Amino acid sequence: MAEMDMTETDVAPLARLRIIWIAFFAAVCVYTLVPWFVVGDGLDSATANTDAMRSGLQAGAIGAAVASFLSKRRWSKIILAAAPPGAPARGDAWTQLQFGCIITWAISEVVALIGIATALVTRHAVEVVPYAGAALFLLYMHRLAMWPVPQVEPATGSA
Repeated sequence: MAEMDMTETDVAPLARLRIIWIAFFAAVCVYTLVPWFVVGDGLDSATANTDAMRSGLQAGAIGAAVASFLSKRRWSKIILAAAPPGAPARGDAWTQLQFGCIITWAISEVVALIGIATALVTRHAVEVVPYAGAALFLLYMHRLAMWPVPQVEPATGSA
């Protein structure tokens, strides 16, 4: 058997972040289907008094949504401080961009996970839909085009 030379494919850093964003987006879409496989739609009645738990989960989802915007704001400030306009960007600006994107996207994904929890608690699969929709909206609002990428690109050398 002849050995094949396996060379690593160098994916451009911005393309890698786009792939990660798509993975977060796809995960939220999959999360939407999970409750239908686990409980179905109203297969059995909800446990007694789920209103308090539902309210708590809703508050958690709202908190996660707000936290995603606060996270993006904080990381954008850090990135701009590492790469001020008109000055050459430092190497750590790219690292800060990666961390900021992934953390903000993960916080956005938490909204969909709270939707799964709500659907499981209430035993109604349809409960996940508004949470998944909100998570997809948050991911769209925090897509890579919404980050200060042009300030970081001169340091990375990628387009």
